[in-house]
Amino acid sequence: MKDDVLTLLLQTEKEYHSAMRAAVENAEKYIDESRKEQQVYIAEMKRDFDSFEKAETERLEQALALECGNMEQEAERRKARMRALKEEHTEKISQRLKEEVLALLWQ
Repeated sequence: MKDDVLTLLLQTEKEYHSAMRAAVENAEKYIDESRKEQQVYIAEMKRDFDSFEKAETERLEQALALECGNMEQEAERRKARMRALKEEHTEKISQRLKEEVLALLWQ
């Protein structure tokens, strides 16, 4: 009976250790799988962010190019308006000088 109990205890201890080893192996596998899943997730997030960043950069560059074009057009319009105003001013001064000269001639 003692031998049976001792054998039973040894077998139970052996099964316990086997179960613990299996549990540790399963935990290690779970950890490895979790790490792999996290690496995949991180890689996907990085790709998504890179894609988002690229799209935003392109969008901002297009907006900037459009704004630069608009500013250049506005500058050209203002230069043309300034030239027109200068010509108008010059014409008015010329007209006044003519009137003054004619007034002096008629005196």
